[in-house]
Amino acid sequence: MKQTFRLRPGQYLLFFLGMLVTANIFATVAFSSLVSPAFGDFLGGASGRNFILGTNGAITGINAGDYISGATAGSMLITGNGTQSISIQATNLTASGGVTIAGVTCNYDAGGDLDCVSGFVGSPPNAQGKTLLIGLEINTTTTHGDNNTASPGFDIVVNYI
Repeated sequence: MKQTFRLRPGQYLLFFLGMLVTANIFATVAFSSLVSPAFGDFLGGASGRNFILGTNGAITGINAGDYISGATAGSMLITGNGTQSISIQATNLTASGGVTIAGVTCNYDAGGDLDCVSGFVGSPPNAQGKTLLIGLEINTTTTHGDNNTASPGFDIVVNYI
């Protein structure tokens, strides 16, 4: 089973979260309450800036003072059969518009922040669902002016194991 969702928030720095979901034929998995991570509005500025969007929705990083408003951590509710563990990993990090993704952080079922690029194993989702929160670290590689946008991307891959 394979599902693909692409979400595009309308923000100053425009990001999409592509979720590629796979499961074996003996398991069912569903996703709901999908929220794409969004950095919101920033002041225009020079290249070489660093921003971190935490799984709690807070902006930190070397240039956090350039943040204006509108940050939202990504999230999704994962429901399943409750018998098989899942692996979660961020893949296909793609730069765009002078913005690179330096890291992806995931917090599954309030278990604490983990490096999603390296991937990890989570407990089986149940019928009530377990929440996956998603944060990002980005770096700017070009100077951005008023109303510039960027569309870097990545996939979240969830597999039953």
